[in-house]
Amino acid sequence: MTQPTPTPPTPTPTPTTPTRTTPPTTLPATTLAAVMTGRRRMELRELPVPPVNPEDGLLAVEAAGVCGADVGFYGQDLSPRVLGHENVGIVAAAGRIAQDRWGVREGDRVAIEEYLPCGHCDFCRSGEYRSCLESDASANPDALRFGSTPLTTAPALWGGYSQYLYLHARSVLHPLPSSIPAVQATLALPIGNGYQWTYLDGGVGPGDCVLIFGPGQQGLACVLAAREAGAGQIIIVGLERDAARLAAATKLGAHHTLVAGEDLPERVRAIAGPAGVDVTIDTAAGNEQTVGQALDLTRKRGRLVFPAATKRPLAGVDFFKITRKHLTVKGARGHSYAAVEWAIALIGSQRYPLDLMCSLECGLEDADRAVRGTAGELDIPVIHAAVLPQPR
Repeated sequence: MTQPTPTPPTPTPTPTTPTRTTPPTTLPATTLAAVMTGRRRMELRELPVPPVNPEDGLLAVEAAGVCGADVGFYGQDLSPRVLGHENVGIVAAAGRIAQDRWGVREGDRVAIEEYLPCGHCDFCRSGEYRSCLESDASANPDALRFGSTPLTTAPALWGGYSQYLYLHARSVLHPLPSSIPAVQATLALPIGNGYQWTYLDGGVGPGDCVLIFGPGQQGLACVLAAREAGAGQIIIVGLERDAARLAAATKLGAHHTLVAGEDLPERVRAIAGPAGVDVTIDTAAGNEQTVGQALDLTRKRGRLVFPAATKRPLAGVDFFKITRKHLTVKGARGHSYAAVEWAIALIGSQRYPLDLMCSLECGLEDADRAVRGTAGELDIPVIHAAVLPQPR
């Protein structure tokens, strides 16, 4: 029997109109940006601010969240680029065509997605624009996306580690109320991921037992979504070094926090019962160990969601368990528009202590510290860091 689609959780709705402020009367000729110039190298640069055309605009960036993808880019020897795709700010300037297309006006406060979809392919027309080839760098080397497009692609301001961000005509914007602090607002995309993977992809509903691998920002977002969906048991698994993150998971709604080890299967079954969990979400490694455990610990006709994936074939993964147990396995990447809207509403509801996730704030001059903190290289535990580009 086909499983019915559950009714979405309904946190406090987002206001239908964004917060509006007075935009600057004149724009600067240049903007200060933290530019990644190579592997583990970042420097401050003055970059030209482009003129605004009828179909595009500029965002005065309030804050840019640091994603694990930024850590991955920072460890590669890539051409110079401005990182940062979890961006919130004020529409400083926008052409008339752009304003009508986006449904915003100059001075509006918004959160923006990383995707720059074409708007007319099958994926875009069906609402799945995150799969649009025009914004998928893994399938199209010429794809455009905030936070990863290099400086050589004009006008260079593609990332939020900058005082100003170029708003391409294909930008996807979300109205943002003034009641949400900028640093918390940068959680809109990671929390949107959690809602997408847990509820929309994983189908978590009332009473379900959910197993989440990885207590990072994405795993904690899955905890929030599972809690909102009415899950009966939420189990999250981390490593010994994740003590602070697991403690935050408890305060955000997890019922059980476990440290990975040889006895993990026994401890999970002691909670879920011998049949196993209803839904497993791997936000951690997506390697032989976590995928194998997910297959073992998910009950017959259960669901598995894999947003994390090791970029190589997995050895020893027992495909027979998928067919023998009638498992539903879903690969997942990113978020839908609805997921981000839900995340903004959840953040605005103030029902959860999201400040527990907001671990580190850095100016542009310390943007590399925000990335290294997210990578776990600092002497303080960091769940989610934010870069604040404007002078303080």
